[in-house]
Amino acid sequence: MLLRFVLPEDRVPVTKLLLEAFPTDAEARLVVDLRDAGDMVIELVAVAHSAIRGYVGFSRHYAPRNWACMGPLAVEKGYREHGVGGELVRYGLDYVRRQRLDAVTVLGDARYYRRFGFTRKAAENLTSPFPEEHTLVYPIAPGTAGTAGHLEYADAFMSF
Repeated sequence: MLLRFVLPEDRVPVTKLLLEAFPTDAEARLVVDLRDAGDMVIELVAVAHSAIRGYVGFSRHYAPRNWACMGPLAVEKGYREHGVGGELVRYGLDYVRRQRLDAVTVLGDARYYRRFGFTRKAAENLTSPFPEEHTLVYPIAPGTAGTAGHLEYADAFMSF
């Protein structure tokens, strides 16, 4: 399995993967809108047998500044339960740490994402337009766990 940054020619296969991985086209539209607005920080794919088998995107938060939001994360059905998603998350988090971002949020299942260091506790003082029980934070910079404030997502999330 090769993990790498998304290339322009990957956009159609990524969209196809997102359409197959989720029950609606919302995540695929979100990724396109984030790209078009210039709000993507990083996009990664997992490639096996010359095809894209997994994807993760990181977009910027408007507030707090220097924070990113991870998602969506998608893995082709036949490659799930083989660590592909985990490798994409770990590689992406390592990249954003090296870019000196302060923290990363994710909207998702705490049982899955806590294995990577995301916690609800670190997000307890944040408000969000999304359900608080699904808002988790991966603190990177000292003092970001427990930050008080309102999460402002990129505009594309507001139509999600």
